[in-house]
Amino acid sequence: MRKWRSVAAAVLGALLSLGFAPQPRAEGSGGAGPEAMSMGNMCMVMFGYDMIHITAYQPGKSRSEYCSEIPGTGRTILVFDIENPAFRDLPLEVRIIRDPVTPITKDTDLDALTEVHLPATKYTKGTFNIEHDFKNNGHYVGLVTLTRPDGTQETSDFKFMVGETLWAWVPQIAGTILIAGMVFLYWKHTHPSSKKKDATETAAS
Repeated sequence: MRKWRSVAAAVLGALLSLGFAPQPRAEGSGGAGPEAMSMGNMCMVMFGYDMIHITAYQPGKSRSEYCSEIPGTGRTILVFDIENPAFRDLPLEVRIIRDPVTPITKDTDLDALTEVHLPATKYTKGTFNIEHDFKNNGHYVGLVTLTRPDGTQETSDFKFMVGETLWAWVPQIAGTILIAGMVFLYWKHTHPSSKKKDATETAAS
């Protein structure tokens, strides 16, 4: 009985580490530092300690709000809310590309990957949106570029997924393999091979 409890505790701990239990969402953007995060259904990109909130909607399907996981293809609206009033007087450029999987560098051909592009514009009202009809499931990257008063540019990115992809099933597959491995090891531990049994019986006699 104690062995079963220890096995169950080990499996539970492993599942928690894979994210099977509810937990606060805080995702990195793949770069150095917290450039992009998600809280609940709202993403944000960071420029220093200042943030721009991003929320996704699919009004033709539901009233729900989305962030890093948009449930399916189709008409999607991404709403950007500028937190810092000073940013409203600075040009912002937004580009959404298909995730190239490999790291994005200055040599990456963004035009070939681009789904939608908004040139640098000042959004004096503090909010703006992008409407796009996603045709394919997959992983995407949003690039937000801020031009400072001295002309320097900073780019932060946020990643999101449209529709279910193979990567969405990785935690479940890994969890199933882990549980099967735990069960096998326990069974092997409690059922020694016939050779070991014979050797034990011979030694005892």
